[in-house]
Amino acid sequence: MSQFVPSNTPVTAPQEHRTDWLSVAQFALNALAILFLWGSAATLVALAVTDRLGVVTSQNGTLPATLFAAVSFVSGLLLLPSVYFAFRRIINHPVIRMGERWLHWLRPTLWIFLLPLVLLMGYWVSADSNLSWFLLPPLHVLAIGLPVYWLLYLAVRHLPLGRPQRMWGVFSSGLLLGPACILVLEIGALLVYGLVALLALMSQPQTMNQLNALLQQLQNTPDAAPNLLTNFFQPYVTHPVVIFGAFSFAAVVVPLIEELFKPIGVWLLAGRGLTPPAGFAAGAISGAGYALFESLSITTNGTSWVFVVVARFGTDIIHILTAGLTGWALVLAWREKRYLRLAVTYLCAVAIHGLWNGLTVFSTLAELAPTRGSAANLHLLQQVGGAAPYGLFSLAIGGFIVLLLSNRSLREHLPPPETSTQSTSPP
Repeated sequence: MSQFVPSNTPVTAPQEHRTDWLSVAQFALNALAILFLWGSAATLVALAVTDRLGVVTSQNGTLPATLFAAVSFVSGLLLLPSVYFAFRRIINHPVIRMGERWLHWLRPTLWIFLLPLVLLMGYWVSADSNLSWFLLPPLHVLAIGLPVYWLLYLAVRHLPLGRPQRMWGVFSSGLLLGPACILVLEIGALLVYGLVALLALMSQPQTMNQLNALLQQLQNTPDAAPNLLTNFFQPYVTHPVVIFGAFSFAAVVVPLIEELFKPIGVWLLAGRGLTPPAGFAAGAISGAGYALFESLSITTNGTSWVFVVVARFGTDIIHILTAGLTGWALVLAWREKRYLRLAVTYLCAVAIHGLWNGLTVFSTLAELAPTRGSAANLHLLQQVGGAAPYGLFSLAIGGFIVLLLSNRSLREHLPPPETSTQSTSPP
């Protein structure tokens, strides 16, 4: 006998599963990126092997190919969790929560103590071309990855991370999507600077004649290109116009672009119920992805490898801190209409990043400047360039302290665990 249902009793229809197109885009874009990265890695490894066997001889050597192959392969590995969790969401079997087990299980506070050993091994390996082409790439990945992971742990520990799909989606956005947008805009800005420089050169016939002679020399003796270019441009390093152009591009244009797109993972979560602490955590994760991409892409060999890797540590601090602060301010603007605070925070992030880049520019120009010359500003450039490393070190220490204090302050304003709903909010 069938059960009687009164006519005034509402009948609940089965809930229809709706396609989350953001998850579909996350799955598709990351899967395509993995195929591209792993295909590039396989191609580069093949080129490196043929070069070592003498089938094809590369002018740049084998090491750059294997370094970029390792970077491409590891980047593809880091995109796999994003693909997996997005696929689970698409088939309506999402992973609801994972908490901070991934952080504590990997023990980042202990792994960081391996960094001196990795640097020592990298220094020893980089001096031997027979070993560096296949041993330095994994050491390079570890030397860059360990500090980024440690800094990210300090930035987001005990903060709400949301579902695993959100966390890995934000990271993958910072790793690839943000750099792609930034690269396009920075190339466009660089072309504008190049056009202005070309117009300035065309107004000086003598300089144009020297440039034409340089181009002919480069065609006849391509192997001497580094020395020819250095000799040609070195006298212009101390020119005020050159200093202003390099400083304005690196310390103003680049930070304005990067600080807007580094927290791209937070932008994609607009309207998804983020809290300010979760916004800071998402911004830090996105910034860590960008820092990892940028640091891994800067490759070198020889004894300078250790110096370059150690110098990237300060850059990683700046990227994670500024992206976290911008993510925090974005969520405050969305939830509480605090757009003035967002503007101030963004400009502060630009100022911090610009100061870091500006000091780097002066340090580089001081190294490239001629040792002899009558330029009135040569002495000032050398003084600022000599003091720049101390400024960079102080800025890195200050950024590290602010990163720790930001995490501590946000943790103090979190609701009790039993009343927090952030971990079960949609990705």
